[in-house]
Amino acid sequence: MFVIVGLFRLLVVVLGLVGTRAIWRDGDVEGFVYFTNLTSFLAVAVFGWAAVVTLLRRPQPPVWAKGLVTLAATITGLVAWLVLAPESPDAPAVFLGLTDGQVEHRALPVAVVLDFLLLDPHRRARLRHAGLWMLFPVLYFGAILVRGQVSPGSAYPYGFIDLDALGWGGLGVNLVVYGGAFYVLGLLIVGVDRLLPARPVVPGAVVPGVRDPQLTA
Repeated sequence: MFVIVGLFRLLVVVLGLVGTRAIWRDGDVEGFVYFTNLTSFLAVAVFGWAAVVTLLRRPQPPVWAKGLVTLAATITGLVAWLVLAPESPDAPAVFLGLTDGQVEHRALPVAVVLDFLLLDPHRRARLRHAGLWMLFPVLYFGAILVRGQVSPGSAYPYGFIDLDALGWGGLGVNLVVYGGAFYVLGLLIVGVDRLLPARPVVPGAVVPGVRDPQLTA
């Protein structure tokens, strides 16, 4: 089973690379302004790590890493579903019959969340981790605002953080609302982690005889 789990995690890496190919293959550095792309790169790093240690029968990445990518991917999926405009129906398929939007906004977030729920060891997260994971979206929003100030005329990647359109008052409200919602998501991830059994839900996802020092159950 651990081989299947490792291959599944490698598939997540492939999804992340497919979704960000315009950046690493074509040199489109402007793509770094999108939270979705940064989340995909984060998934490539963390799931590449997880895949390697799975196949080598070693302990999994720490909860700060797996929880961070789980929160970021959940944010990506929910914002795409609830806030962003739908993808063009004429968008071409780029991988396994999926369009770019489907790869980054649906397939990758779903795969990351399923990995967390079914394949990860649990009961590792603490309330403080929810605050730690929030550093990623907070630093992202801060960087986008700095970019907008030092490079006037640069387009904001998302309407809900568009300072030019919202003004400081509207932007402040959005940051409080979205930031609060993201923190609640982080707390929910911690709560789910504490409710699930310490060992992965899928039998065999952790190799017998390999002791993970982070397990607390």
